[in-house]
Amino acid sequence: MGSLWFYGLLLGVCFYISLSETKSRPVEKFHYDYSRIQETDQTWKCWKEGYRPPPATSNKIQESGNGTAAEIERILSFNQSNTVLFLYSSNSENLNLHTTFTIERNRLIRLLLDNAGLERLELAFTDRENDCRLAELSVPRNRLRDLFIGMERFTALRKLDYSYNLLEEFNLDRLVNTAGSLKQLLLSHNRIECIRSTVQIHFIFLHKLDLSNNRLRTLDSTHWTMPQLETFHVDYNRHLASIDGWKRTRFPLVKGFDPAGTNNWNQTWLKSVQ
Repeated sequence: MGSLWFYGLLLGVCFYISLSETKSRPVEKFHYDYSRIQETDQTWKCWKEGYRPPPATSNKIQESGNGTAAEIERILSFNQSNTVLFLYSSNSENLNLHTTFTIERNRLIRLLLDNAGLERLELAFTDRENDCRLAELSVPRNRLRDLFIGMERFTALRKLDYSYNLLEEFNLDRLVNTAGSLKQLLLSHNRIECIRSTVQIHFIFLHKLDLSNNRLRTLDSTHWTMPQLETFHVDYNRHLASIDGWKRTRFPLVKGFDPAGTNNWNQTWLKSVQ
């Protein structure tokens, strides 16, 4: 009987200590800084470059601070139906922040989710209507592993930024519907080993392509048409020796590649394209 009492007392003490530690452990908070512009007049149907919401029909919200994971989720769950611009960033490490963002039917022109703890990006609407407004989709410094299903719907996209994520491959064919408007494609600091392209893609206005700091071993530009490409970063792919299909006449604005750079260039190939 005495031993049962002792073990019961010991169990109670352990439970009390565990409960006390739980209560005393501070709730982790994460830095946030966001801007949001709402527009009450939704009569316009498609965004035109240079469009700015008129002050008479728009309302800007700006806030910064530190919040719990639940509070960050609340911020990211803003009403997309009347928002034309949402810019979110954080200077926390955010390793313990795990979020999902769903793109719903919206009037968004610019969407920036920088270091938001994103592990999944989804598209909610499934009918055939294409979004003709979203011009910038930037999700740098997150933990995204793939391009979300439905990317081809964004036919007016001018900037796509997936830098500093966990992509292991990227299929350019997914951007066929976007190729006519895209100006910047930023994919640096991922784990990309392969850039796939199986159909001819005409990136008429693309002027910046950043594939640096990845794990590329091969790269085939045969199906690329990029007459305006001027800034092409492909450094810090240490196993990349050449780029198939690359000719100076096809990419006349690209200045060339550094022979003493960070890639293991095949010198014969390099001389042929400089």
